[in-house]
Amino acid sequence: MDNDLKIYTDASFDEKRGVAGIGILIKKGQKERIYSGYIKARTVNDAELFAIHLASIMSEGKGIIYTDSQTAISYIKREIKDKPRTREQYFNHMQCEYWAAQIRRRGVNVEKIKAHEHKFQTHSIGNRIADLLAMRGRASFYEK
Repeated sequence: MDNDLKIYTDASFDEKRGVAGIGILIKKGQKERIYSGYIKARTVNDAELFAIHLASIMSEGKGIIYTDSQTAISYIKREIKDKPRTREQYFNHMQCEYWAAQIRRRGVNVEKIKAHEHKFQTHSIGNRIADLLAMRGRASFYEK
């Protein structure tokens, strides 16, 4: 595993339109690659998991992927409890389970990063950049 490779992911969700912006920052030393776009999504958790999945493909399964979504991490670790759900909640849950399974299949290392810490540290700033990229991706949907 390439521990020098750090990947930051985030999503920005518009529930009314069912659209999410996706932001990914891939950092290796001083080199950076960015991705910003939008997707149709059922929930913010669906979008967060998709961003992690896409990042795992873009990084070829190497490095550490950071997300500020505890729910996404819980899906990946199979920590989501089985409970009664409405039909809509069940479909949303199954979509998240699908992305979590894809992420587990790739065998990537996903870790939690605290969101919205306005610190002047490269790790915290990486998360903020992914957040901005997600917002930019969502904005591109509105501009079409």
